[in-house]
Amino acid sequence: MTYLYWFTKYAWSDKIWKISWKLKAWDLFLFWDEYYLSLWDEISFFEQYVYEIREPEEKFKLIEKNLISKETIKFINYMTYERYCPYYNVMKYFLPQEIDKLVERKVWKRKNTSAVNGASWIILKDSSLLYTLEWENDWQTLIVFPDLRTLINMTDDDFRKQPWVDTLLSTNTQNQKDKSRRNIKLWNTKVIFATHSEIFQNYNNLKKIIIVYPHKRYYANQQDPRYKTLAVVQKMSEIYKCELEIVEN
Repeated sequence: MTYLYWFTKYAWSDKIWKISWKLKAWDLFLFWDEYYLSLWDEISFFEQYVYEIREPEEKFKLIEKNLISKETIKFINYMTYERYCPYYNVMKYFLPQEIDKLVERKVWKRKNTSAVNGASWIILKDSSLLYTLEWENDWQTLIVFPDLRTLINMTDDDFRKQPWVDTLLSTNTQNQKDKSRRNIKLWNTKVIFATHSEIFQNYNNLKKIIIVYPHKRYYANQQDPRYKTLAVVQKMSEIYKCELEIVEN
């Protein structure tokens, strides 16, 4: 049994369908000009997903291997289960509804960013804080801010303009978000600045999360799925096996 996420069609109250044979987990498939993401055989509340696609395996065309990682699938399942939320409301944070636009960027290659290794950068600053990031290892660091104003005030303009640094905001265009997702997946992005709604990414080698002023009211998401950002990044640190650092007021 394999569960599929069908990007455009509902099965009762969600977009989860099943097939009676195995498709490799985390791969993206095309069938009759429609895209399906394989979630493998373990999903939250599996008993409520009964709609089945009765088509032979050979009709499904593999479009991209490992569109998302096993950690990302685990994170998606956690958000669905913990918040008792349908998959389509969680998936929108991780992948665009128009998945074909993201697929078009699959020709991008991983860039050589080894030049940043060994360098030292100031990444957070205010009157009492000075955080320095040492590039001795080739990993990804996520830094979460309560709002755009805090992000701008606490980070350096020149640092944000580095090609291996990305700033993720809810106000970014869909094209910008697709580029960011690809660069994070391909490991071209090393440092990710984000507000709370944009932390849901397909990280390649996430080793450190820093959350700034975690008790600010902006961190409470009021739409489905409702969540507190601190609790989410704590779970992320567990799933991705990375260090979590909290910057208090």
